[in-house]
This record gives sequence, structure tokens and C-alpha cells, in this order.
Amino acid sequence: MVGDADGTRVRDPLRVYIVNQTAHWFIVGLTFPVLVLFVLDKGLDLLQAGIVLSGYSLATIVLELPTGGLSDTIGRRKVYIMSLTVMLAGDIILLFAWDFPSTILAAVTLGAARALSSGSIEAWFIDEFKMKHPGGDLQRALAKSGAMIPLGLGAGSLLGGLVPMSFGSLSVDTFSSHYGLNFAFAAFFVIVQIMLTLALVRERHSLGRSGRFSDGVRKTPEMIATSVKYGVRNRVTFLLLLSTLALGFALFSLELLWQPRVIELSSEATGTWMLGVLAAGYFLASSVGSLASPLACRKFKGHYPNVLLLSRIGMGLSLVILAMQGGLLGFSAVYLLVYFIVGMEDSPFSAIFNDQVPSKARSTLISFRSLMLQLGGVAGAIIIGYLADAASIPVAWTLAGAVLLVSAVAFAMLSRMDWRRENKDVGSID
Repeated sequence: MVGDADGTRVRDPLRVYIVNQTAHWFIVGLTFPVLVLFVLDKGLDLLQAGIVLSGYSLATIVLELPTGGLSDTIGRRKVYIMSLTVMLAGDIILLFAWDFPSTILAAVTLGAARALSSGSIEAWFIDEFKMKHPGGDLQRALAKSGAMIPLGLGAGSLLGGLVPMSFGSLSVDTFSSHYGLNFAFAAFFVIVQIMLTLALVRERHSLGRSGRFSDGVRKTPEMIATSVKYGVRNRVTFLLLLSTLALGFALFSLELLWQPRVIELSSEATGTWMLGVLAAGYFLASSVGSLASPLACRKFKGHYPNVLLLSRIGMGLSLVILAMQGGLLGFSAVYLLVYFIVGMEDSPFSAIFNDQVPSKARSTLISFRSLMLQLGGVAGAIIIGYLADAASIPVAWTLAGAVLLVSAVAFAMLSRMDWRRENKDVGSID
């Protein structure tokens, strides 16, 4: 803890943010490995399960910007607590869902929780960090937090896979499913997370927020319109958002197809074993990439656009090379390399993005970034899914890699701009 200018004792925002986000994604990890299996245990078929997951995604996309605007209006901490409360409700509804409509209701509720949490606590951290450490190295701080979040998700996923194995009979007796206990544990830890957030997170950077939900709802459309306009008028932010669209397109293609590709490249027994290894390796590779990011940024003397340019080219080439792999060992190595680069790219990207964003609209713009990522993913689901089915997975991944390589042009343009000053050239909305 450190002292503020007024003599009060406040917690280090970076430590609070790391604890908060590691715990948050640990909770997500508890249900991540078994979500589809639990839905199928409800008696749904694969088509209905796909509709349920689409309901989650649609709710997140529709509510992404409105909830970001609400966070900017009434406060990040309040909206994050609201998101945890909605998540708790979604877990409980899903735990006791008895048919297709009630399962969709649970998915939509969880999608709303995801939209509410998107950007709220991250915006809180950046505001607090900038206030406590004027001129501080935001990229380095984001890299530290970025290294821990995948580990939290990985630990939760590991535990989420062990729970049905260890307590499957108890779960069946209590919830009529091998996987119900995962969601009961998740609900319990959401309650713990609410208490931790109330105890640790202090929002001092109020910016005149009223704190009243009704005012937040009333002002949200105006905040969204202004913030979206700001994101388009600011050349730096606009280029970053375009690159995010391409990233969503490519990453979704990888998430969608890597498991079928592993099965294609291996025997049934080996493939099953490697799915678990690569799932754990994905989290570890992303974490190591985040830790390596500050070193890369120092090598380029803090010129983040050049780091992003090389990382995006490397990511695109790696995805094309991944498509060429005909053996499991080569595939595994390149697959992990892709996620290493993803982890390395995130913190310099976020540092530039948040330097351009006015504090008053930070949550909305972060939500806008998340929306672009998801819209890219939706396009990837349609185009890459069709191409993989009509041609092959390698052909689909080659196209995704090409999209990433083309998106590197955005970073090449950014490197030629006075990107540290661009935010001063756009009218402030504060």
C-alpha cells in the first residue's frame, strides 16, 4: 500500500487488478471445459447446443456498447459488481435449467454478464494507474497482468476438468449431471469474487459520475454515439480497431478448427491426450508472450507500432505455416508460437489504445474494441467454417493468415504517424 496526496492509504491498483482478473478468469475456467457437455446432459442435441452458444454470443454483442457506456456513466466498480451478480444468476439458472428455453435463458444471462464485465474493471485499473503513476509505463503494467490472466484461466480449466473425474457421482446425485458441480463451484466463487471486489477495489476517479442507474441508462446512448464517433475520428484508434477486426477473424478460425485438425493428424488415443496438452500449452504460451513483451518493447525503444507490426506479420506467417504442418509435433510447436505472439502483442496494443482514449469514455471504447473482436469472430465463423468444410482446414487457415498479414498494413501506417500526439488532435469529450 502507498500514500495518496491527501494522506490516505490506498492499494496498488496493479496488484488489485491482477488479483481481480486472475480470480475472474479462474471462475470462467471452472466451466470452460464442460459447458457444451453440461448443455448436452440437459437433453439437448448438438443443433440446440449450438443455438444456446449463439444466444450467449448474440447477447454479448448486442449489449457490449450499451454496458460500456453505462460503466462510463455510473462507475466501473458498480457495473463490474453488477456483472458478477448477473453471472451468479446465469450459473444458477443453467444449473437448474430443465429444457431448451430455460437453457437459452441461462446463456443469454451469462452473455449479458460478459458484456457488463467487458472493459469495466480494465478501465478502472487504467484510470487508477494513470492517476497514481503519471507518466508510468502502462505497457509494462499491462504485460504483468496479461501474464497472470491466462494462468488463472488455465488453473480454473484444470480444476474444471478434474471435478467431474473426482466428484462425478456426487454431482449426478445432486444435479443429475456429471458436470453440475462445476457450475455450483463457479457460483460459490462468484460470491467470493463479489466480496473481494467490494473489499479491494476503490474507485476514486469519479469524473462527475452520478452513480444513479437511471441517469446511466439515460446518458448511455449519448455516450455511445460520442465514443464511437471518437473512435472513428481518431486515426490511431481507427487503425487499431480495424486490426482488431482482423485479429478476431483469424483467432476464431484457430479456436474453431484446432481440435478437429489435431484429430486429423494423430491417432485417436494420441489426439485425445494432445488436446489436453495443447489446451494447457495455449494458456502458458500466452502468459510467456506477455512476460516477453516488455523486452521486445525495450528493444524497439518504446516504439510500440513497430513491435505490433512485426508481431502481426509473425502471427500471420505462423498461421500460414501452421496450415502446412502434416505432423503433430510440428503442428504443436507452431500452434503454441501463434499464442505466444498473441500474448506478446496485447500489452503494447492496449498501451497505445488507452493513451488515445479519454478517461470519461474509456469503458465504452474498450467495449467497442471487444465488439470489433467479436464481429471479426462472427465473420470468421461463417467464412472460415464454410471454407474448411468446402475445401480443407489448411486452406481455411491460409486465408486467415493472409488476413492477418494484410492487417499489418494498419500498424505500418501507425508507425509513420505521430501516434503519441494523435489523441490531442481530436476534440475531447471530457
